[in-house]
Amino acid sequence: RRDFLKPLAALAAAGAVPPVWAAGREAFTVYGAPAMPSVIIAVAAAQGQLAKQADVSLQIWRTPDQLRAGVAGGRFKVMMSPSNVGVNLRNQGRKVGMVNILTNGIVELAVKKPIPRPQDLIGKKILIPFKNDMPDIVLQALLKKLGIDFGRVQASYAATPAEAVGLFLTRDFDGVLLAEPMVSACIMRGKAMNINVARGFNITQAWGQAFGTRPLIPQAGLIADADYFRANKAKFDLFHQDLKAALAWIKAHPQEAAQIGKNFLPAPVPALAAGLPHANLTVTAAREIKGEVMKFYEELLRFNPRLLGGRLPDDAFFLA
Repeated sequence: RRDFLKPLAALAAAGAVPPVWAAGREAFTVYGAPAMPSVIIAVAAAQGQLAKQADVSLQIWRTPDQLRAGVAGGRFKVMMSPSNVGVNLRNQGRKVGMVNILTNGIVELAVKKPIPRPQDLIGKKILIPFKNDMPDIVLQALLKKLGIDFGRVQASYAATPAEAVGLFLTRDFDGVLLAEPMVSACIMRGKAMNINVARGFNITQAWGQAFGTRPLIPQAGLIADADYFRANKAKFDLFHQDLKAALAWIKAHPQEAAQIGKNFLPAPVPALAAGLPHANLTVTAAREIKGEVMKFYEELLRFNPRLLGGRLPDDAFFLA
């Protein structure tokens, strides 16, 4: 597998399989989130077996609204999303379902001074990107479970993670809620600016303790148009194996994986390499983790039914 790295620089720089390789072949485009699990997709697209049969490519959506618009318009057939978004879309009448989970918890808190417990957020100025999306949801649901009034946290919102990092480092915020690799990028940018940035309390661990579950938040993964999935089931089965092989390769080659990731994610190679161990990456088929996912959805439904479109998903939502 080492040999694939030589042509990969040009491949990744283009953000897709080169058209000359894919002449006459059907496209298999995955729309990934601007977060670490997309590195798994990028590696699988480059070195996987499916790439020998189809034009496999990764494109990154920038905001959750762009993701929703792509699904609603029918352009996005395979996409990585926060795990509640697929349910919400399905309950709005979109024919989508879950393929897998790619992270067991990727939300982290970057801080300028120690915040060792959720209770220590009270009175602190915290920045959160993407209002009412996964980082915001996880934090608010956690605090509610612990009996902490979110109104006692001085929360402000940014349009994107990159904007949140910039504001955090240049203003008087105490913490910023981010997904990897942006946490590691924030720490490194802070160091360059002589600002000591560290990780706060472990949100995934705190979630498990608060809800009496394993320290696991099935936070994001692949969803797909259900009709497209059924019509291309063999391709999805092969791609699942490609993703599992890619994850194993990433764990063994973090620096090389970071070189690939830099072409898709807004973070430098050192931040990507540093963030990989903190991203809780996994490749778990939807039905294999259905129990954990449903527990998570039940908690979200108790917290705010609108996050799921008002109800839990039906069994057919779990595609693979």
